[in-house]
Amino acid sequence: MYTKLGFTLIELVIILLLTGILAATAIPKFIGNDGFETQTYRDQLQQLVKTVQQQAMSCGDDCRSSRTTNPYACNRVVITASRFGIPTNCGSSLPTSFSAPHLGMSAAEANSTQVGFSVTNTAVTSIIEFNEFGIANGCNISNRGCNISITGGQTLSLRIEAQGFIHEN
Repeated sequence: MYTKLGFTLIELVIILLLTGILAATAIPKFIGNDGFETQTYRDQLQQLVKTVQQQAMSCGDDCRSSRTTNPYACNRVVITASRFGIPTNCGSSLPTSFSAPHLGMSAAEANSTQVGFSVTNTAVTSIIEFNEFGIANGCNISNRGCNISITGGQTLSLRIEAQGFIHEN
């Protein structure tokens, strides 16, 4: 009786295709940063800036009087070279960690990533504060707005227009 040894051509082609697909998706993850991390932080920063802007527009005089004790009434986002967030007591410094992760990027998180941040066209470097109309004070110099660059595996940016519109650039 004749016994069959080896693989058929179809089996070999299927194995090669599956190996190629796995190699194309898995190897870039092991070799280096594919830009996913940069996109994640850009989206997180964009959401934080939009949330702070909406809170500034809905915050009345009573809310503004509690700025030093209420972090949600601060209407300010601080951006440093390595991280971003809502500052402590409405100042210009960021805490090392945040009570809720959506309020900013912690120092431990910043130390474990290769992502950096920079802001251009601002009057007050790295502090974006919104007024009751949703306009970012410091980003409306000569009606030019400001850009926030997020660098990592790729360079992405956010744009805050002089009128307050926030979008990816």
